[in-house]
Amino acid sequence: MNDTPPGTPEASESVPPTPVRGQVGAREVLRCVGRQIKILRRRTGLERAELGPAIGYSPSMVAAVELGRRPPQPEFLAAADSVLDAGGLLTCATDLVEQARAAGLAGVPGEPEWLAAWHAYAPATVPELLRTPDYHRAVLRAARPLLDEETVERRTAALAERAERVLGRRPAPLVTCVLDEAVLHRPYGGPAVLRAQLAHLAELGRLRHVEVQVMPTGAADHAGAEGGAFVLLEPADGRLPVARTGDGERVTVRRAEVRALEQRYAALRAQALSPDESSALVGKRAAEAGAGA
Repeated sequence: MNDTPPGTPEASESVPPTPVRGQVGAREVLRCVGRQIKILRRRTGLERAELGPAIGYSPSMVAAVELGRRPPQPEFLAAADSVLDAGGLLTCATDLVEQARAAGLAGVPGEPEWLAAWHAYAPATVPELLRTPDYHRAVLRAARPLLDEETVERRTAALAERAERVLGRRPAPLVTCVLDEAVLHRPYGGPAVLRAQLAHLAELGRLRHVEVQVMPTGAADHAGAEGGAFVLLEPADGRLPVARTGDGERVTVRRAEVRALEQRYAALRAQALSPDESSALVGKRAAEAGAGA
């Protein structure tokens, strides 16, 4: 019997590889786990139509997992491990699969639909969701290794679309961020681009669901001194909170890691200027940047 449902491409065709620097991509993890399940199923002589009912899932779900198209739930892995007599081979992959699921959640097009709150700490640049296209383009052009112009334009267009879908959604998700004051002075793209970016920040800060805070350079206490940028995503549908760190390629749902970042972010917000004080400072810097343009 052919294990691939009619009209269903193999996993290598349906899920293109995702280049991720320094770690294995989420899709590669799901493919690997799916292949293991398929090998174990065939070893026991079961068809998908037999394994599905035996573990409480449909044959189509078994096919999707085996092809790496769907991340298996912990219950799926536990049941499959038992029925296929895997001896813990599948259950030991539960945490890794949850990491892959988090990576998928953090980048899927449906993010605005499940997002209840978005929080960011940004020590070097304005966080992506709050950038103007020109500022984002300038940041990408400053990146190393260098990106080609096609990639820069594609990422800029994608970000603009995503920002519109998140910030313009109704009901609107809560959006907060803490910026280091240095971000307000770093003129990516030149003074005119910076002024437009700061004006955009000030405009966003006037929205009821957006709060922008600035960590002053003279702050004696700074909870982010030993950490870099990060984003916290709070789902509205009961899923685990998701954290993205660094350039966004490190994604986790591990509760201990997310909780540590939540605590850090709470401290950063307490140490930063209030939203009203921050708005005044952003407006002042926008005027200064405009005078220097």
